[in-house]
Order: sequence, then structure tokens, then C-alpha cells
Amino acid sequence: MKKILGIGTALVDVISQVEDSTITQLNLSKGSMTLIEESQIQKIRASFIDPLITSGGSVCNTIHELNYSNHNASFYGKLNNDEYGKAFLDDMQSAGISFQGVIKEKDLPTGCCNILVSPDGERTMATHIGIGSQLHPDEVSAETLKGIDHVYMESYLWDHDLTKQTLQKVGEIAKAQKIETSLSLSDPFCVDRHRDELKKFVEEYIDIVFCNFDEAKMFCQCESMADVSAYLQNFSKKIVMTAGPEGAYYFEGETVVHEVALKVDNVIDTTGAGDNFAAGFLDFYLSDKSIQEALAQGNSRASQVIQQLGPRIKRH
Repeated sequence: MKKILGIGTALVDVISQVEDSTITQLNLSKGSMTLIEESQIQKIRASFIDPLITSGGSVCNTIHELNYSNHNASFYGKLNNDEYGKAFLDDMQSAGISFQGVIKEKDLPTGCCNILVSPDGERTMATHIGIGSQLHPDEVSAETLKGIDHVYMESYLWDHDLTKQTLQKVGEIAKAQKIETSLSLSDPFCVDRHRDELKKFVEEYIDIVFCNFDEAKMFCQCESMADVSAYLQNFSKKIVMTAGPEGAYYFEGETVVHEVALKVDNVIDTTGAGDNFAAGFLDFYLSDKSIQEALAQGNSRASQVIQQLGPRIKRH
């Protein structure tokens, strides 16, 4: 059993199915994540009907699914001691997941992610980071990572100066303690905003990169699968890339492993597909299964979550 610490933005997800015209009217970019101000939340929520509310955030989703593995998964983020913060903690505790982060009594509210799901299952996110943008490097120490075997992080944290500094400090501590690390590239627009800095961070501190094909294209500055593949084979890291119906790929030097996608006829909501893929892959990878088996497990978890509303695989 391995101990995994996920470090990310603690958000409460508010999810609703909408028409594409609603996304256009709200000036959101379909299929991507837009950072919004607190004042914009109510305008977006006015279009929601019977929304699903759950604890969320990319890394939190991955850690939640890893909780169903043989490993010990915990989460580090920042919450306000408000209604959403308490709801987030209650959800973590009911799942048996340890919250290792910081809770404040004041300042900004707990962050929320408003997720608009189109008829084709594509999700569009409007996120107010709230106090999650205040994840502070001074609050992280070597003690935070004591006994941890693997640290999983998200590139979304690069959008704020304090959270960026926090990731860099985590990278330094993990490197000094020889703890394996992984990073999700999170979103193609996020990669576009910070490509050079993210590339340097990956080169210095990250062992495994998780991405989808659009994020990989932005990271590599390439358009075709052939060019992306060539770039990643020459990049001195382990890269795990999802490519929708084309399946999933693993690159490590000249080694390339491909696992075909599972056919899904009824796509309801793609929210959490990448997060659950990462959980499935890490579950088997950290259990010393083959890369082929890890990719297949990632595909399996992703295929399950996209057949329902919300970022968590429902288990009865």
C-alpha cells in the first residue's frame, strides 16, 4: 500500500445540464475552464435547474477515486470555515478521506466550480477559486510530506502567485525527500498561459505528467499526433496522455504504449473523466502493475464516470 497526497484547489462543484445557447449567452468558452469573480456566480446559477452539488476540484476528484483502491489517499487544500467549506469536509469525512490542508475563519469564501453540461456531454467550467487562491508556501513544510510515497498536483494552481509558489516548494521538498511526483496539465488554456514556467517546473520536479491530447498539443506546440508523439518521446519524463476515442498513451523515451478506448454509447457528462483516468492509472501503476494494465484501468474508470452526471463514479 502506498500513501498518496493530492495537492490542489478545494472546490465545491455545482453541476447542471444546460443548452449550448446558455453557454454562449454567458460568454463562456465551451469545453474549457474560465476563472470568474464572485459577482458572476449568481448570473450563472440562474440558468441551473436542480443542480448536483458535491465536493470537487480536479485533484480532489482523483483522490476521492483513489480512496477505492488499496492505497491510502489524502488531500491538501485550503478552505474557509463557511457553509461550502463545511460541506466539503463532510463529504471528505464520509468517504474516509483525510483532509491535510488549512481551514481559515475569515478572508475569501471556499471556492466553487459551476459546471455547465451540454447535451453532447461536454462540460464547461466557470470557477471562483476563492480562498483556494491563497494556498500559501509558508503553510507547507517537510512535515506535510512525511511518510508520503507519491504527490499528485494540478497545473490550475499555476494561475495564482501564492499557489504557484506553494507548488514549487512542494516540488523542492519532494525532490529532497526522493518522493515521486505527478502533475496534471489541467487545461489547454492553463498550459497556454504558463507553458514556459510549467515546462521548467516539470523538468526540475515532476516524474509523471498527465494530460489530454489538447493539453499535449499546447505543451508541445504541435498539432498532429505524430509530432506530439515525437516531442514527448524526446522529453525526459513519463507522460500519460488521453486522446478521447483513440484511447490512452504512455511515453517514456522511445517506449510508447497504447491502450484502445472503451466504447461508450451513452455519454452523459465528461466532467471528471481525466481525473478518474488518473486515479485508475495511479492505482495500478503504484501497485506495480504493467503500464498496459494501468492505462486500461484508467480507461475503465473514465468510461464509467462519463455515463453519469457528476465527477464521481457512483457505487451502490
